[in-house]
Amino acid sequence: MWKTKRDPSFNKGSMILADGLILATDGAKSLFLIEPDPSEFRPLASNEVLVVKDPGDDRLAKTFPNQNWAPMALADGKLLIRDQSRLMCIKVAE
Repeated sequence: MWKTKRDPSFNKGSMILADGLILATDGAKSLFLIEPDPSEFRPLASNEVLVVKDPGDDRLAKTFPNQNWAPMALADGKLLIRDQSRLMCIKVAE
């Protein structure tokens, strides 16, 4: 229903609907919380959650830099998200 004009680009990221809000990744390093609205793109929050702190220590991250194409999972307020070399658990609700 809406377009982001590639900023942010949701090229290969995944999305899930939880409690009436969309959790979406951009296929790289950012996670977005979006209010569904057919009239416009309404981001509520975003954060870079899949950042490689020291690429020199992570050989796989050099090969697949910031690619998170896998589906996310949400259970009990915890979001499971992964990139090409790590699986992370992020608390998203109390």
